[in-house]
Amino acid sequence: MVDGLRRGERTVILTPPAGMRFGNWLYLWLDAHQRTAAGRPTVVLAQGGMEPWLEEFPALRSLTITKAAMRFRDRRDRDPRKPNRFGEDFTLETLEAFIAECLAPHIPADSSGTLVINVRRGDYYEGALFRKMFGFDQLGYLREALERAGPAERILVVSDDAAWCREHVDVLARAAAPIVEYMPTDPQANFRVVAGASRIVGTNSTFTYWAAYTAGAVHDRPQIIMPSFHARTVNDGRAVQLDPRWIAIDGHW
Repeated sequence: MVDGLRRGERTVILTPPAGMRFGNWLYLWLDAHQRTAAGRPTVVLAQGGMEPWLEEFPALRSLTITKAAMRFRDRRDRDPRKPNRFGEDFTLETLEAFIAECLAPHIPADSSGTLVINVRRGDYYEGALFRKMFGFDQLGYLREALERAGPAERILVVSDDAAWCREHVDVLARAAAPIVEYMPTDPQANFRVVAGASRIVGTNSTFTYWAAYTAGAVHDRPQIIMPSFHARTVNDGRAVQLDPRWIAIDGHW
């Protein structure tokens, strides 16, 4: 009833207090950016955990609002669906405009040819519910992805579970490159490195997708390989977030 009285010029995209991280927030910031560019001022409600990313990418602050700064007449967008469908919720043009303004200026490009493998583990594999939703045969996928990627002089593994990768991924990586290194877990530093790479093998993570989108802005023709799978609960399991220019590998789930 109260929402019917909110007829201000600005819209606030409401965010849940838990359950979202940087990759998911970026889809909301992208949505706010493209709406604002189209003449409909829109911002995203700040949540705990955003601050380190706002420090890393200051332009996101103009797309973010605290609860205290909201006005009664601000329209509220309560749509629980994440606007993450490539080509439907956003276009390549609006994506590139957002990245050029908000992300790419802070990403150092690495033109060394290092192949970066970004492996998402974490809560995807800690409990039965998320494992059932997001879990897939990562090793089978990575084996095929490394074959598709071709020769590399150096592989850098970036993961939220480096210990698991050392135990399970190392043998695959060392069969593909003479030098294999592991980056310490640091979300902001990890994003900078993956997004700056010209060759990326990713997994079914919005963090990886956004790093790959950004790599497309800092390199002319990056090599991006992703699984076609994202989550079993959406679109029959197939990822809706993938850039059609990427190499998508089927199966393994």
